Amino acid sequence: MIGVVGLLEDVHKTAKMHFAKAGRKIVLLRASEPGDAVDAELEFGSSEYAKEILGALWGYPPELDIEKEATLQRALVAIIRAGLVESAHDCADGGLAVALVESALPGGVGLSVRLPGQQLAPEFLLFGEDASRVVLSCDPIHLPRIKQVAEEYGVFADVLGETGSDRAEISVDGQAVISASVQELRDAYEGALERALRAEPGVAAAD
Repeated sequence: MIGVVGLLEDVHKTAKMHFAKAGRKIVLLRASEPGDAVDAELEFGSSEYAKEILGALWGYPPELDIEKEATLQRALVAIIRAGLVESAHDCADGGLAVALVESALPGGVGLSVRLPGQQLAPEFLLFGEDASRVVLSCDPIHLPRIKQVAEEYGVFADVLGETGSDRAEISVDGQAVISASVQELRDAYEGALERALRAEPGVAAAD
């Protein structure tokens, strides 16, 4: 366990982790180009999806380029300090889909996201855990400036969709792959520990 303490000189120059309101653009800030299908499959084997849903592990974890990660963080700090974004959430365990949903849950603000297929399986796009990626939300008027800052730092800013309604809708190549109400997702997310604890006696009895 590592704890980090810092000094925030201006509390107004911050970004929450969750979507603030509807009508905001959703942007993926990333440091690298996505890998090809072979790399994606090998790296997917170390993901939470592979472990929990498929029940198997294979391949190797996604590579972390420290220099690119540092560049991404510098770009992110510059964007936040300029007051260009309302929220920022890293893509970590569970990948992009989990980061999007976690951004929606606290405020109950839904999302509509459209992803290009990139000749990859939808599971790789949604739940692959590529490093150095952050989900942002912003007022549409700030989008040109965010893209400009990203270009200045040599990172990428992909517009994924927008916030709104009370549902999480994600499509890949025009095909809906995730469609659920934010409340349904919140119930599943917040009730996971309780369900796991409730299941323990049965497991013990079976043993």
